[in-house]
Amino acid sequence: MDKNTTSFWKFIQDHPIEVPIIQRDYVQGRIGKEHLRKVFLSNIKHALDDHLSDTGKVLKLDFVYGSEERGKLHPLDGQQRLTTLWLLHWYIALRVGLLEEVCGTLKKFTYETRISSREFCENLCQCKNFEEYKDEEHIVDFITNRTWFYSSWEQDPTIQSILNMLGGTKVTNKQDKNIIDSIEKLFQNTDKENLRKYWNCLVSENAPIIFYYLPLKDFALSDDLYIKMNARGKQLTAFENFKADLIGYIQERIRENEEWEELDDVPIKMDTVWTDVFWQNHKNGKIDEIYFAFINRYFLNCAIVYANAKKEDSEVWKLYGNESDDSALSYNTGFGIYSDILTQAKKRRNVSILLRLKRLFEKITTNENINKHLPQWFSKFDFIPKYKKDNRGNLSLDNSGNIYKISTLTQPQRVAFFGICRYFEQCDSFNEVHFKRWMRVVCNLVGNSTIDTIDAMIARIKLIDELSGHIEDIYEFLADENSGIESKASPEQLSEEVEKAKQILFRHNNPELPEQEKNRDNCHDWNWEAVILEAENYAFFHGAIRFLFKNDEDNVDWIDFEEKWKNARLIFTNGGLTEEYKKSAKANRIILSYCRNWEAQIQSYTRNDKYIFGFSSQIWRDNILLKKGTAANSLLYAESIHHLLMGDGVNESLQLDDTDDYRQIAFEKLVNTNVIEWAQKKQNTDWNYVRWIYDGLSLYPSREGVILTKSHRDSILNTLIDNGTITLVIGSQIDTKPEKMLYGWDIKFQYKKDGVCYLFQWQHWDKIYMYEGDFRLYDNEKLREQNLKLVIDENKVKDANDFVQAMNECIESYLQSNKYD
Repeated sequence: MDKNTTSFWKFIQDHPIEVPIIQRDYVQGRIGKEHLRKVFLSNIKHALDDHLSDTGKVLKLDFVYGSEERGKLHPLDGQQRLTTLWLLHWYIALRVGLLEEVCGTLKKFTYETRISSREFCENLCQCKNFEEYKDEEHIVDFITNRTWFYSSWEQDPTIQSILNMLGGTKVTNKQDKNIIDSIEKLFQNTDKENLRKYWNCLVSENAPIIFYYLPLKDFALSDDLYIKMNARGKQLTAFENFKADLIGYIQERIRENEEWEELDDVPIKMDTVWTDVFWQNHKNGKIDEIYFAFINRYFLNCAIVYANAKKEDSEVWKLYGNESDDSALSYNTGFGIYSDILTQAKKRRNVSILLRLKRLFEKITTNENINKHLPQWFSKFDFIPKYKKDNRGNLSLDNSGNIYKISTLTQPQRVAFFGICRYFEQCDSFNEVHFKRWMRVVCNLVGNSTIDTIDAMIARIKLIDELSGHIEDIYEFLADENSGIESKASPEQLSEEVEKAKQILFRHNNPELPEQEKNRDNCHDWNWEAVILEAENYAFFHGAIRFLFKNDEDNVDWIDFEEKWKNARLIFTNGGLTEEYKKSAKANRIILSYCRNWEAQIQSYTRNDKYIFGFSSQIWRDNILLKKGTAANSLLYAESIHHLLMGDGVNESLQLDDTDDYRQIAFEKLVNTNVIEWAQKKQNTDWNYVRWIYDGLSLYPSREGVILTKSHRDSILNTLIDNGTITLVIGSQIDTKPEKMLYGWDIKFQYKKDGVCYLFQWQHWDKIYMYEGDFRLYDNEKLREQNLKLVIDENKVKDANDFVQAMNECIESYLQSNKYD
């Protein structure tokens, strides 16, 4: 036994133990903890047998630490183990007839939690109470049948657990019927001779069951940590149950394999330095929910990366919660999920998740504000979870009223969470420059991908995993032509990151600027990494700026970057377009004027996917600046964007490659009038599009709209409206300078002849019908049989005068019908 370890017997002789009233009850003996007891007791028995076999093996339990007051130890952590070891020594002493001899030492252990717990422990150490005990008697039956045992004690949870640890619990399921879950069952077939040998082992200088003892003052810990750990309440939380099982899992592995000894300090760290990470976000002394959520998020990411977990793996995916809301995760499924993840990670990738987790916590400091190192544009999130508050500032409970709500993560944030964890796992020491570069790339890949499904999230996590082998030289890796990145996730943004890395490193390694850059003002201050970072954080660009270094042929070209970057700040603002470029839809019209392919770039079909007529950031970012073309890593509007950002105006020589008369007419209307601005303001929406509807190409189709290809109709009716010949009844005139257009599929108007008003409606299928009120006269069979002229064919009228004459003919024909009435 080295100087840092001690056995229970040696320890209690020097340190009387009093479990303080603030501590939770003894729970290792609770119903439902049979398997935990089985593992712990089995380890104890193996340690004793190994010692008798002279193997030299010892069972190292977790750290015990606490504060010493008035000559007594008040354990902060270790109460459960100390109680079990005390019961082990008491039981063997009883069985071998040494209780009277050692009761003075055993009395140094007591509970302050309840008077009943304290009195019960004192009675166990009264030799006269066990004078009639015989080996074959069931220990619990013997104790509970004594006159000194009060029936009310059966309501004390600590006493209940002590009795279960001594005698076991009745298990109803057949599989666990013979489980060894108590000290009595553990030694029921052991004779007194071997029990005496076990006793000698336990009280020897080289006892086989040992633990580390650390007084708070020696460990540089203060009593506030004691408050932290115990303010959570006495009932074991989901996290405490998880932690107990994790500790048992580690102990068993250490006993089986010395390679696991590197993890023997995990229990103490979980309750000290790791706790401090979460204590910064504690509420009313509570940290268990946020601590447990962090661990679960970490394990789920490990399951994805190392165990290849998919959504179909329902057990593992319980860690995801409900639609990424993991704030109410319980621990009713036991440690099996976590054990499987640990096993698969070791088997598939030879990775020790717990060692990685340990390194992660070693690098995270309580004062480290992760968000300040993330790109300015990236949505800030709680890497370390926080408790949610209600409107009154109180902690919020979930629907069950039992669990405190915590901050959750979106799917993109889960990927960013993984990226942060991966950096701290793998970095030698925290380097602000390296971390910012790494997270810049991670956030760019996450923020510029559509991550709205679990499969998409998994794909991005695996991409970050692949890149993470180069967290401290990410630029060099991306710029390396031989890097051979296998992931197919986020191909466009990944390609952009590669090009930016190349540019940054090329300029770093080649300080002599090319000829095109020599005339820059302050060219010696030109720092490509800083400029790229500035552009990424500008307006709504959010890390995606490939449109600034693509030329008119859609090729990477940094020559005009500065000019484009300068103009971009004049054109764009946080909400989308600046006022100058909103006016008359200037920016949209410039983009359109350099388009060549009507079908690919302008007209929408059933999907209505060409939303390019608005002013907002979403329209410009997703549907124009970053809109993918047909080829890999291409921009659909590369040529148009190039001209816009180079400061060019509307292209005067409009000509589509795939043109026809209708398309060319509509194209010129969109570019040469202010119909786009008008449509945007009409319903205050950006979601306008062009499609073929009602025998014409229309902008903003709904129940009404603007038919771009009705030039003949618009010219005739607008002339008659302006000179007062007709008055609109349905539809409206819009001043889409330099020419006017009409709004509406079917335009109804009133024409006055000889002091009498007559109604006509110009239908969208190029026929003009005469009406009487809401009734179309052409639908009257009697009138139609008379072959009256009640319909005008648009194609047979050349101008406004022709049209007036045609209306007069209709009226005369209609008046003739009266003689048949």
